[in-house]
Amino acid sequence: MKYWEVRAKADKTGELLLYGIIAGAQMWGDEVTPTQIDAELKALGELDVLNVYVNSIGGSVFAGMAIFNIIKRVKAKAKNAYVDGVAGSITSVIVMACDRVYMPSNSMMVIHNPEGGMEGNAAAFREFAGKLDKICESMLAIYSEKTGMTNEEIIPLLDAETWMTAADAIKMGFADEMQAEVRIAASIEGGFLMLGNQKFDTATFKNFKPDTIETYGGDNPEPVAITEPEPEPTPEPEPDLQAQESEFMRIRKKLLGGTQE
Repeated sequence: MKYWEVRAKADKTGELLLYGIIAGAQMWGDEVTPTQIDAELKALGELDVLNVYVNSIGGSVFAGMAIFNIIKRVKAKAKNAYVDGVAGSITSVIVMACDRVYMPSNSMMVIHNPEGGMEGNAAAFREFAGKLDKICESMLAIYSEKTGMTNEEIIPLLDAETWMTAADAIKMGFADEMQAEVRIAASIEGGFLMLGNQKFDTATFKNFKPDTIETYGGDNPEPVAITEPEPEPTPEPEPDLQAQESEFMRIRKKLLGGTQE
């Protein structure tokens, strides 16, 4: 299944769908890569409006920054971002490239410090830590431009890994307008958060709790909290009748002195 798409609508309107892991290259077929996005957006030609729809927990910082810059370069009169489910990690940076960010009341935005893993000696780790600091500076500049907040105000939010509801994001300036809730099928399956057709590993976030997100559907005004499903019972193995018969015949032959068949 394709989790990203660029398409042309009527009246010079383009749509960019980002519904997958942000990556620098294709591996499993569901990654969103800047090379693909750039080529297909250029193919749309001149646009008046670009609408970006996201439901992604994030991924590669550098690929995400590239997509941010690609969207920034699009010469459209209006660029709008719509958080259909979650804009997490580097995806929260991507939506900042748009003029306005719209969030349904049941969507979420997640911001945190850049993270990564490596192997090497102490000098290599110090160099890697410096790179993470530089990445964080870039993120701070983007968040600050959008929100009007100072770095000193944003850094504690990154340190804490902040999960924002639509109301939270609008209050702090990360989003501009709340929309009516949309129907999202959400659940927790074996430590993975399922939002629509997307599967996100909750272990990558330190502050995620099953009751952090509530989903709302259609005209139902009551929130439906995400709960861990009861584990499926382990089925009893089917008896091996042939083995049982063979064992019975072996014992019978032994008892009869090996003279009877």
